[in-house]
Amino acid sequence: MSPTTLHIGASIGQEELAKARPVEPEHKAKKSENFMDGVNKYLARFSSIKDEDKVSFFRLMATMVNAGISITKALRIMEDQTENLHFREIVHGVMLKIEGGLSFSEALGAYGKYFSEAQIGMVESGEATGRLNQTMLQIATETEKSSALSKKIKGAMIYPITVLVILAGAAYAVMTFVMPKIKDVFASLGGKLPVMTQVLINASDFMVSTSYGIPNSLLIVGGVVVVIVAFLQWKRTKSGRMIWAEITLRFPVFGNLVRKAAIARFCRSLSTLTNSGVSIVKALYITAASVGNPVYEKRIKLIAEDVKRGIAMGENMKDDEKHFPSMVVGMINVAEQTAQVDQITAKLADFYEDEVDDMVKNLSSLMEPLIIVVLGLSVGFLVIAVMLPILQSSDLAGQSGD
Repeated sequence: MSPTTLHIGASIGQEELAKARPVEPEHKAKKSENFMDGVNKYLARFSSIKDEDKVSFFRLMATMVNAGISITKALRIMEDQTENLHFREIVHGVMLKIEGGLSFSEALGAYGKYFSEAQIGMVESGEATGRLNQTMLQIATETEKSSALSKKIKGAMIYPITVLVILAGAAYAVMTFVMPKIKDVFASLGGKLPVMTQVLINASDFMVSTSYGIPNSLLIVGGVVVVIVAFLQWKRTKSGRMIWAEITLRFPVFGNLVRKAAIARFCRSLSTLTNSGVSIVKALYITAASVGNPVYEKRIKLIAEDVKRGIAMGENMKDDEKHFPSMVVGMINVAEQTAQVDQITAKLADFYEDEVDDMVKNLSSLMEPLIIVVLGLSVGFLVIAVMLPILQSSDLAGQSGD
């Protein structure tokens, strides 16, 4: 159990948490509030809210609600215990909105930028069914698993990207700083240079030369940065997100990983929502918005439309191996026939989360030798290009001496 949990547990037993605070002189408190609170509120705008913050929030809120503490008092305690300044302001805002007459789900909905549609919908369902504490525990568990899934996928890509960035930086340094100095040594050797060496020298000459008074190397770096920024901005557009999602699904290995991760999120969210009492149609719409993949978002909304018209989910998914494997379709059919959608989709989520975990491990194992090969070829090309003319000149010198 974390220190934060222990602290919360101790706070629950207190009659008045505010009475435990030391009282400062009025003039000192006002001065501190005027300056430090202003600085903290300003800095809070730049701090990110992690999934771990929301997991702790829902888990501890569930504990306090289960102990009979009112929502507003539980939020006040959470505000005091939350270390993230940005999230603390959000918790305070939620508390004020509830005191103003809104329900807990409506207050969370006012901060839809930080709480997903699935989380808000589940809280609304928990309020309607009187199972708010169980629902918040489910939200915490689902958020934790979804976060772990995303971290595994991102973690698999960090290592190769980092190595490639370092390799690009090293190549830039060699071409702009090392090769111009070595070029004079090659010129003094005389004779015709090997093709590899000449290619390296030509590339170096291009990078150190200028265009419009700016070194070409800087123009190249600037061009790469512009392309990356433009690509990221394009990816944020609706059409860009859809096109890029379609492209990633077609990648040889990574596409299968993305597909399984989307199915895992779909099944986990659907299981959690239906288990919380959310209707199947509403659960599908919420799941579509929270699955994190625009291709699957569009596909799940089509399923929701068919279910609304009386067509079963399994019937809609049939013959769509591109998005839903036959095993998923078969299990969904059984789930609908036995009225166990929440239980069976939970098992599907567990299965595909394990599949993603295994794929990430295998992908990491596969990346390491590939990266070593790339590094070896790059270093080998550089060494051969630099050493070959030196060795050739030594051979010529030895022959002339004979």
